[in-house]
Amino acid sequence: MAMIDPNGIMPLNFFKYKGVYTGQHNGMRYMLKQTGEKPDLKLSACVWRGPYASCAVKEEDKTTEIFELTEDGRLAAVEWIRQQYESRLDYWKAAPSIKDAVPIVHE
Repeated sequence: MAMIDPNGIMPLNFFKYKGVYTGQHNGMRYMLKQTGEKPDLKLSACVWRGPYASCAVKEEDKTTEIFELTEDGRLAAVEWIRQQYESRLDYWKAAPSIKDAVPIVHE
């Protein structure tokens, strides 16, 4: 089974122009985006358990890592996301389906 593949993730220029890429894989959600200020721009990779969008998940329930905003950094970020999935299989597989998810109410 093809997992998280760097060829299926947007190219580096997408992130250099402030594109935000999100995806999911078997209960794990992830996001890649540019972060930081010029001249120190970086690539942020974040994972969290689904089915919720990142804006509905508390920061403490997310795991984030920062990488260089280069092609090597993009590849390292994709590999980090893959490792996050493989190292916590039971956690991701225990994610509720969207049908069983509890609605989140913002106060």
